[in-house]
Amino acid sequence: MKRNELTHKIVGTAVLLSLTAVLTYVSNYIVIAGISINLSLITIVVASIIYGPLSGLIVGLANGVVVMFSAAAFFAINPFGTVLVCLLKSGLAGLISGFIYKALHSKNNHFAVVLSSIIVPIVNTSIFIVGSLIFFNGAFGQLISLFVTANFLVEFALTLLLSPSIYYLVKVIKNRK
Repeated sequence: MKRNELTHKIVGTAVLLSLTAVLTYVSNYIVIAGISINLSLITIVVASIIYGPLSGLIVGLANGVVVMFSAAAFFAINPFGTVLVCLLKSGLAGLISGFIYKALHSKNNHFAVVLSSIIVPIVNTSIFIVGSLIFFNGAFGQLISLFVTANFLVEFALTLLLSPSIYYLVKVIKNRK
């Protein structure tokens, strides 16, 4: 990778990292029908598609750190589990999204963007559910199941609806390079 490309990638990732921190924090205050929507999943998608899996991982980890600070109820039950789940769920979501895009973009770029976009909330929520079962012994029972399902459906729909915009953004940025 040329030095200029590396600098562009580092700066772009840093901008998306700071944006994800702000959006994650702000998302705690945007509540729809009692559900807080994680708007920063979009920045994870953009980082993983434009700058690659490693950038998706880094931006996802930043998201996880901010989410971790708002997970007081989970810290009370299992601090180690809280840290692990918060970091893994969004970090792996960005990493997997980046690898999917990397593998598919040369065959069908539009499909690669859409699939990479929708995989983020799927991985994020799946790891949260598995982590909750492992580390928190179902402490929140049906309430958390209802919340997680509703939250996932809203985040999934939002990501799916925004994927055409993400596709356009990716196209514009890739053409500028």
